[in-house]
Amino acid sequence: MLTALCSLVLALLVPVPAHAAAVTATFAKSADWGSGYEARYTVKNETGSAISSWTVEFDLPSGSSVGTYWDALLTQSAGHAAFANRSYNGNVAPGASVSFGFIVNGPGTPLNCTINGASCAGGGTPGGRCAAPRHL
Repeated sequence: MLTALCSLVLALLVPVPAHAAAVTATFAKSADWGSGYEARYTVKNETGSAISSWTVEFDLPSGSSVGTYWDALLTQSAGHAAFANRSYNGNVAPGASVSFGFIVNGPGTPLNCTINGASCAGGGTPGGRCAAPRHL
C-alpha cells in the first residue's frame, strides 16, 4: 500500500512535457517599409537526432508575394510558398538551427505555416497564423 501511494505521489510530482521535441520554424521580420518587408525563418532541430532535409511552407494573403530569397529554394504558386533547404544547409544536428530569408512584396504575413508537414510551432496540426513576427 505504501509503495502504491509513493508511486502515485511521484507520478503527480514529475513534470510531463507539453509536447515532444520537434523541428520548429520561427518567423521574424527584420525590416518593414509598409508596402513590403524583409523576413527570415529559423529552422531549429529540437529532436534527439539529426535531420537531413527540411521544407517550410506557408500561405500569403492576396496582394502579397515572395520576391527575392536566399539560403533556400522556393516554389511559389497562387499565394502558397514552399522553401526547401539548399545542398549546404539541409543537415541540421540536434539543438542546431539554420535560417533562410526573403522579401515579401505586400503587407501580408505568413499563414498556415508547416515544416516537413507539421506545425511550425512544433508538432500538432498545421494551421493558423505563424508565430507572431519578431523585429530584430
